[in-house]
Amino acid sequence: MNLYKPTIYAKDIFHINYKKLEENKIKLIIFDIDNTIAKTNEKYPTDKVVKLFKELKNNKFNLLILTNAIPHRAIRFKKYLDVDTYYLACKPSKLNYIRIIKKYKYKNEEIAAIGDQMLTDIKGANKVGITSILVDPISSRESLFTKLNRLKEKYLISKKKIIERGKYYE
Repeated sequence: MNLYKPTIYAKDIFHINYKKLEENKIKLIIFDIDNTIAKTNEKYPTDKVVKLFKELKNNKFNLLILTNAIPHRAIRFKKYLDVDTYYLACKPSKLNYIRIIKKYKYKNEEIAAIGDQMLTDIKGANKVGITSILVDPISSRESLFTKLNRLKEKYLISKKKIIERGKYYE
């Protein structure tokens, strides 16, 4: 199994087929923050994101945030989205994924993780055997560390053909 290949590839969080996730018995959805649900310079989730989270909760999904972001940024999103949040997660480390699996008592096949980076979000989810969903980054503004990750990601896409950018699949 290629640790960098996502199970699903979607344009953004609004183009994911959540109905299909539900049909596939997904009960817990883990979201990344930066460039997945918000631009890196946004201090709060947009109304559109808040609405999506409310709809997903109404459809009986359990939601949480797992992010490498710093505490005050993550806690702000936790407050506005009313979800449990794990910050400074050190993705792709398995540690926090394992904590989440134990705490929420879901089987791996009942969990999906959504993020914009193959080297952190997708690799972390794949390492523990949960559904991994890659979305395109919503902004080009990124930290230096992320920019360095994007160089390796470009290699994986162009040379290893892990995915084809813009060719989405479920």
